[in-house]
Amino acid sequence: MADDLTTRAVDCERRAHVISGRVAQLDSNLKSLSEELTSLHESLREMEAHAAQDESVSTDVRLSLYNARRVIQGAGPGGDMNGYMKPAPVGRFLKLFVGGAVEINSVRQEARLRIKEEYYQFRDRNTLVYVFAPMALLLGYTERVHPTALDARQVGYLRAFYPIALQLYWIWMLYFYTALALRENILRANGSTIRGWWIKHHYYSASMALCVLTMDLDSPACAAFTWRFLLFTTLQGIVMLVQNRYQRLRMYTRVAMGKASPMDVASIELSGGQLKLLYPLLFALQAMQLYVGSSVLYVVFTTYRNANHIMREWQASVAGGLFVGMAMGNFTATLATLRSKKVYKRNKSIASRSQSHEKLN
Repeated sequence: MADDLTTRAVDCERRAHVISGRVAQLDSNLKSLSEELTSLHESLREMEAHAAQDESVSTDVRLSLYNARRVIQGAGPGGDMNGYMKPAPVGRFLKLFVGGAVEINSVRQEARLRIKEEYYQFRDRNTLVYVFAPMALLLGYTERVHPTALDARQVGYLRAFYPIALQLYWIWMLYFYTALALRENILRANGSTIRGWWIKHHYYSASMALCVLTMDLDSPACAAFTWRFLLFTTLQGIVMLVQNRYQRLRMYTRVAMGKASPMDVASIELSGGQLKLLYPLLFALQAMQLYVGSSVLYVVFTTYRNANHIMREWQASVAGGLFVGMAMGNFTATLATLRSKKVYKRNKSIASRSQSHEKLN
């Protein structure tokens, strides 16, 4: 019995040394692979930027760059390789919440895809709140100011509890946009190519929610901002419901066809898609967002001409300015999406013609 236990203990020690050596070799191989893949990706990005600016670049070069990009995105036998690259330094926003020493990138593609799927589920669930909460608050605001369906007692209850509901909504908005920004930063660290503007957009939206939380709910400036904002978010939420559903299905199709990385995500706000109906709706919402921000700024600076009074109503001024800035940024980002689609279609056409030419030869 003692001899058997000694043999098993020695065997455990031997196997532990063997596995430790294999882990060390695997770690060394992964580190070398990460450096090589990161260098390749940087070279590919430089050549793609050059090809986009130089019309004289040959079709063969464009085809090779296109195929190399597809392999990195998952068309090759190794699957999506973005997760094996050197992770970007943790941004200030993530450092603020999780610190700079936390490893947020995952090498295993299954784990990265679970992060992406959970992000979609979080986004889809909260989009319903994004629609119905401001709709209910908008109806409550209208009934609170001009009661038509409620008696005096009910209106009294509404006027008492409405500010609490509105404050809870601002708190939810702060949570929603902060959570989105955190999740999207983690997605980018794991290989997602989500545009940087949409993450910044969520920073600005969270800042706006934090700003209006301190607003005096009985002030005329709050009334001017709240009604316009609730109307805009209700309409935006309805478009987001349609957009999220369509873009998610479209993204799955693009990944299956090798046109996108498995870690790519469709942006939640006003980014556009292949559905032609979306673009008029998106541009209309961006124009409305610009109008809402500009009108709030106009009300504040024309109604409160006294500098001290304007300072007391600074929340409305800041919120209106953020709305104007986000509208302009959304418009620019949507145009960039349209341009990128045109470039992709051109490269795809070049690749198709080249392949057809090779088959004929």
